Amino acid sequence: MVFVMAAPVVGQYVRVAEMRVVADRYRLVKSLGRGGFSEVWQAEDSVLGRAVAVKVFTAPAGQADLVARFHREARTVAGLRHPNVVVVFDAGVCRDVPYVVMELLAGPSLERLLALRGPLPAGLAVGYAEQAAAGLAAAHAAGVVHRDIKPGNLVLDSDGTLKVVDFGIASLAWASASLTASGVTLGTPAYLSPEQAAGRPAEPRSDLYSLGCVLYALLTGSPPFTGDHPVATAAQHLTAAAPPVHERRPGLPPVIGQLLATLLAKNPEDRPPDAATVRGWLAEVRRTVGPAAPALTIPIPIPVAGDGDSMPPHRPPVRRRWLLAIAGGAAIAVLLATLALTHLGGHPAQAGSPASSRPPATPAPSRPAATKAVSRHRHVRHHALVTPARAVDALRLAIVKAENSGAIQPSAATDLQNQLSGISQSISRGNLQDAGHKVGDLQHHLGDLTHNGQISARGLAMIGPPVSELARLLPQQS
Repeated sequence: MVFVMAAPVVGQYVRVAEMRVVADRYRLVKSLGRGGFSEVWQAEDSVLGRAVAVKVFTAPAGQADLVARFHREARTVAGLRHPNVVVVFDAGVCRDVPYVVMELLAGPSLERLLALRGPLPAGLAVGYAEQAAAGLAAAHAAGVVHRDIKPGNLVLDSDGTLKVVDFGIASLAWASASLTASGVTLGTPAYLSPEQAAGRPAEPRSDLYSLGCVLYALLTGSPPFTGDHPVATAAQHLTAAAPPVHERRPGLPPVIGQLLATLLAKNPEDRPPDAATVRGWLAEVRRTVGPAAPALTIPIPIPVAGDGDSMPPHRPPVRRRWLLAIAGGAAIAVLLATLALTHLGGHPAQAGSPASSRPPATPAPSRPAATKAVSRHRHVRHHALVTPARAVDALRLAIVKAENSGAIQPSAATDLQNQLSGISQSISRGNLQDAGHKVGDLQHHLGDLTHNGQISARGLAMIGPPVSELARLLPQQS
């Protein structure tokens, strides 16, 4: 077993950065991240006038097999049309640099969501895994094995739909042997299947093992195996049994543990037969554990295409005493912030999906009749009461949106998010009185930032209503 730890290809990155415009059409705005063999940029499509993501290939010259994998991925994924697979618009080569143009997703990735919120509610975690399985089923049907399923490659769109992204090290199932050097393993060790860790070609069931690791991480906050070195982590996938999920998160329904044990089987033949079956099982598990908790879609801070890092001109400073007037007068914005909290992460099974067998688990006890009545109507939204914790989430979302739109300076957004962290800690400890005091401090600080020009009037209109809503839910301060 040999791991290739790809080092940054500095010369290639410089050449890409110097392009500024790819294929005389896509103007590069900002680098969004680098992988082992690629870099993703936010770009503006000058022909259609839309924001896109451009992935450029950064492997060193002479790597014909990697270039072949890249082009094979682009052609195949571009033919996929599924709600849970990222859309590929275009592909080509510019100045010897291959590129793929994809839809630009609002975010966050599940990796970012885990970092912000920690372990997710069981219904929400299972719902996200269900969507990922639906996307994998479509990819596998087209002959594509992703090979690197992990939280960072599962990204939410603005409406909460999960998309499988970055097929950068994917290979066609029928050609994986020709595109993978013997003994070379590609992938992320914490989510790597045993067969990949052993240097064998990946197959569709390898993605199912990785999806099991993802679901485990969504439920517990970390994948089943971690280590001080990638090789040590990979060795655990080969030899160690995954700790039962209920040991790390007591109280989960047994059906979840049984499904995870099946997904994390060492032998691929002992795993579910295909991703469509897993999707069906996850849909049934989600109905068993109840509706998904309200999902919070917190976009990754990305500047609007064309704005770069610049800020729009600010309007004249707004006095602090206007804060409550604006907050009280923006009832529509309050409603929108509240609705954002009630958006469900899990989606119904895709129409036309193959019928799936039942999961390898004992059926859960019957639910009360009232619950059954609701579950029969798939399009019924489950509106939860707004709590202080959810109001904090709504305010975090408003701050990120304001920063993305250029209505608040990044340093001011960071200050407000830090204050919110303190408020959230007080709420989690049950000290609502202290949280109320901190909200009062935040209101004063918000007024100062507005007066100093770090928040525009538009930003104040975006942030003020959820601040007012949070203050309403906490003890009033004198």
